[in-house]
Amino acid sequence: MSGKMSRNKGAVAEREVAKIIADRLGIDTRRTPLSGGMEWKGDIRDVSESALLNQYHFEIKRQERLLIPAWTRQAEDDAPSGTTPLVVFRQSREPWRAIIPFDALLDLIDVSLPAQRT
Repeated sequence: MSGKMSRNKGAVAEREVAKIIADRLGIDTRRTPLSGGMEWKGDIRDVSESALLNQYHFEIKRQERLLIPAWTRQAEDDAPSGTTPLVVFRQSREPWRAIIPFDALLDLIDVSLPAQRT
């Protein structure tokens, strides 16, 4: 795939993930042009008043060849201090999937569990 086609495919994927988040969670999330460039690091960002999702650094991939170790390193290297790196990816005819650091997953589970657990 040529460079321009690949960039277009990536931009479409980023807009698709932003729309899924907006539709599912009601959070105004937008694609960040040029993967953020100087203004914002990450492929998408929360532009709502609360900006709660900006605690996560989104790396969006729409590729047939899975390069998960490289993608997670990229997300970790690019994530600003204090943010959680996430890789959201899919192959053709497959659902979107996400990779999150295990500690971050445990934190999310802990918050969702009832306070009365033993």
